[in-house]
Amino acid sequence: MSDFGGAPPPPPPPSAGGGGQIPQRGLGDILSTAFELYKANFSKLIQLVAIVVVPLALVQAFVRTVAFKPCEPRDITTLEDLEDLVNDCAASSFGRSLLVTAILALITVAIQQLLVGALTRGGAGALLGRVVDVNASYKYAFSRLGGLIGLALLIAVVVGIGFVLFIIPGIILAVFLAMAVPAFIIERKGVTDSMSRSWTLVRGSWWHVFGVILVTLIIVGVVSGILTALGGNNFFLYWIFSTIAQLITAPFFALVAVVLYVDLRSRHEGLTADGLGTELDAATA
Repeated sequence: MSDFGGAPPPPPPPSAGGGGQIPQRGLGDILSTAFELYKANFSKLIQLVAIVVVPLALVQAFVRTVAFKPCEPRDITTLEDLEDLVNDCAASSFGRSLLVTAILALITVAIQQLLVGALTRGGAGALLGRVVDVNASYKYAFSRLGGLIGLALLIAVVVGIGFVLFIIPGIILAVFLAMAVPAFIIERKGVTDSMSRSWTLVRGSWWHVFGVILVTLIIVGVVSGILTALGGNNFFLYWIFSTIAQLITAPFFALVAVVLYVDLRSRHEGLTADGLGTELDAATA
């Protein structure tokens, strides 16, 4: 029984399977291919995201409640009592909020990178017409989690420095390093080698990559904005709809990144489906 009511699994996207060279794709073809992959593997992709996004959202909601927990009430009879209350609350709230924020940031980075790695792994297989294996995708991503976290932090530092230098350098660097995660997951490169690999792939195609990323961000932003707006000012509803937004948009963004990465390798190296399959199989050996 498949995820499509007993019907046979959907065929792979055009020219994705087989052993021949993977065709070069323009912006529209990349987005449409990612969308077709998204539809064909919807249930598996949602499982991939839900496994980490739902618990993460619960943790975020909990720690934020703890971080901003109000001070214990006390009797105030003099101006000095009021001053002591303000000072105590300010000191305790700041320290608690700082600690909880730091812990939450570490947890969020780790879980997000685990998700990105699993989606990249599953998406690359889906591009070849393979079934998205949730367990195998997470198993592989978890085996490389330390490197994924290091890669994310290093890219954040490099891009952050670029944004400090009047924003434009940050955008340029972000685009040049956009293919680092696919290179890290699919080609099993190290952290710095993945960044260098991304730079090499994007060189000569910067505007192509920038255009795909920009349009994808707009699409994801619009969908997320509409869904989160449905939550209004109600914290619970906002949490529900923001979680749904992540469930829906995260797989699409990851698939676009994978298709774009494969497209760049096809442009520069004539990558074949057999070659991509060999790399994926080697990663699990």
